[in-house]
Amino acid sequence: MKKLLLSAAVLLTLGFISCSPSPVGTWVEPAGNTEEQGFTLYQDGLASSINMGYIEFKNWEKSGDLLILKGNYLGSNKREFSDTMKIESITKTEMTLSQAGYSVTYIKK
Repeated sequence: MKKLLLSAAVLLTLGFISCSPSPVGTWVEPAGNTEEQGFTLYQDGLASSINMGYIEFKNWEKSGDLLILKGNYLGSNKREFSDTMKIESITKTEMTLSQAGYSVTYIKK
């Protein structure tokens, strides 16, 4: 009986872990009066920017509750960058990221 309960607990835990939404997809900030801005995270770890001007995303990774976006700044001071943001919340339709006391909620397209 104890083995059965332990097995059930393990399966439930694995079920909850696998149910958490994936960050894979296209995420944009609500548009307001300007063009949509955001990014696309691809299943293979690649990433691309959407109307981000001087920022070109190249790839991404998730580590625990952190989302790490890597890419290039394309302005006058061209260089590579790595941005680490905390995933505050994620659902099938929204993802809120925070960094240094500032947070942004993105909508999945």
